[in-house]
Amino acid sequence: MYTHKSDFFKTLSKEPTTHVPLYCTGYPELEFIDNYVNKYRLKINRNDMELNQKNYDIIEQMGFDGISLWDFRQGEGGYTLNDQRRVDGWGRIYKGDWYLWDGIFKNEKILQEWEHLTLPSKKKIMILKDFLRRASKNLDYIISLPGLFEKTWQSMGFYYFAKCLRKNIEFVKTIISFFSKYIKKLIDILQNVGTQLFLVADDYGYRNRTFIPKNIWKELFFKEYRKIINLIHNRNHKIIIHSDGYISDMIENFIDLEFDGVQSLEPNAGVDIFSLFERFKNKICFIGNLDLSLLTFGTPNQVKHYIIKMITIAKKFNCSLVVSPSHQLTSKCKVENINTMIKTTKIFK
Repeated sequence: MYTHKSDFFKTLSKEPTTHVPLYCTGYPELEFIDNYVNKYRLKINRNDMELNQKNYDIIEQMGFDGISLWDFRQGEGGYTLNDQRRVDGWGRIYKGDWYLWDGIFKNEKILQEWEHLTLPSKKKIMILKDFLRRASKNLDYIISLPGLFEKTWQSMGFYYFAKCLRKNIEFVKTIISFFSKYIKKLIDILQNVGTQLFLVADDYGYRNRTFIPKNIWKELFFKEYRKIINLIHNRNHKIIIHSDGYISDMIENFIDLEFDGVQSLEPNAGVDIFSLFERFKNKICFIGNLDLSLLTFGTPNQVKHYIIKMITIAKKFNCSLVVSPSHQLTSKCKVENINTMIKTTKIFK
């Protein structure tokens, strides 16, 4: 099993490290992996680092220190409506492969009788346990958890969620409690098989603004997130909050909740990481800020200079920093830019 005192873990603990860690936001698209392997002539050295048909030996060889696993958030569940639209275990309604921004949770009776959200099977959890036991000590695995905000509004549909914020906020709180209980059960199972690093995926922002005012978010979600974070911290484990979009106004809430890190920090959505460095210093670990537009359309030299600037200013304000793309690496990302991102971070003094 991976070491608990890796530089990635230390950075989340706001402790000094030998180098700035690198985080991979989930397994990259396979076309990107193929392009990278061919360009830099990598070879799989360890078949025992394969999980769900993804070989993490490649991620380690690339030079990353940590990566998220997204495969253990729920079990099988859902059903089909009379018009052939699909409802998944979270209560979200789909047409084909597309989520319709609508959900099935419209009253408490539906919620009370809901049987479609199940925990991952014992077989699936045992696969994770075996993987963590044999995994390399040079790569940390961060297990992704569902987010309370996303799952609440998605299960209701965004229009109905917004309507209930004004007319039936107690029903919103009931759904939040429902998902919070599920997440806490999931955490307990994951901790018992060796998980020590978690990431909550919960998008809060559009470009330059949040979905809902931060005071309403705090009223609804703070208490339940406190319980979830305490459950993880009670075992000296770590938890990161991920959110796309503009979240600069939310950082103070994340710090008050004692999240160990915040990930994505999307510059194209209006997040200025340099002002966050100056404002919050070492109160939370900052992870990300390498926008996919830079990694796709920029040059290696532009990537290099941005990383040097980011690390230099983080050090100036004594900030904990993990260098990372803001999102999953796609086939359109230039492998030269990703290689430059990794190499520049590794050699920076």
